[in-house]
Amino acid sequence: MYKQSRRTKTMTIAAIAALAFTFQAIQVSATSLSNSYARSVETVAATSPTSIVNQFEVYLKQGQISSAFSYLEAHIKEVNRSQATLMTLHLENAVKKQLPAIQKRFEASAVQKAIGKVYKKGDSFDNVISRTKDKTLKVMFMSARDSGYQLETAEGFFFPVINYTSFKSFADWVSSDISTYIDIMSMESEHPSLKDAALLIGYQQLVNRALYQETFLSKFPHSNRANQVSNLFLKYRTLTFYGANNTPLFGYDNKLMHPNAQKAYTAMLQWNDPKSSAYLNLLQEFMYVVEENNYLLNDEVEKYRAEKVPNK
Repeated sequence: MYKQSRRTKTMTIAAIAALAFTFQAIQVSATSLSNSYARSVETVAATSPTSIVNQFEVYLKQGQISSAFSYLEAHIKEVNRSQATLMTLHLENAVKKQLPAIQKRFEASAVQKAIGKVYKKGDSFDNVISRTKDKTLKVMFMSARDSGYQLETAEGFFFPVINYTSFKSFADWVSSDISTYIDIMSMESEHPSLKDAALLIGYQQLVNRALYQETFLSKFPHSNRANQVSNLFLKYRTLTFYGANNTPLFGYDNKLMHPNAQKAYTAMLQWNDPKSSAYLNLLQEFMYVVEENNYLLNDEVEKYRAEKVPNK
């Protein structure tokens, strides 16, 4: 009987130990599952739209524009259209705000001379970066390029301007008005209308761009960027009816309308319905007056132009 009792006690202890081990294993398994779930939640949280927006705004607040560009390019598909639009607009605001400081750095004579030594007509930052041997300047130029600027020159002076083609990768993910705005501004970056007070684009393209801007203002009158497009449109209206200082619509000496403008404006009025556009309607009236005066800038033409399209 003593042996049987001892055997029973041994079995009881073994059962308790087994039960304890099982309970411990369950605890370990539950803890592992809990940790795994926590890690999963953290991963989701780390890539949630809100966290993406917040991290992006941190880059902007810290003035890390190039990081903001690359971050938005990598994550814009992960946020909704409204968030993507707001982020893109904030990025443009930051690029504009930082531009004066960037331009100030380029004003240094050492920087101007360094660019002048390697610059060739039409060069971009990439071209200058590849040619210069100064590592400090390379870093400076790469930073400007990656922060949404492009190299521009006027009268022998080099300076950065906003490169709106840097925003084109965001166009498919933002609202339709801002997508159109990016397209309008990218045209200015790729093929500027003016340089050294001279018109750089043809008269047909001038009219086409003005029509595009007018359409934007008609379609998106309450857009966040309506004011910017309105200012650009006013500039194009002035160019249409006056030309530029170094490429005037009417010659300084003979007072005759530029022959290319005559042909282009006439063609654009034939290809488009002037009634569909206030801008075209004004151009049509102007061409009637000019034609009646043999395309000569006389008092009658000058009076009409000054009344209808004052050059402020």
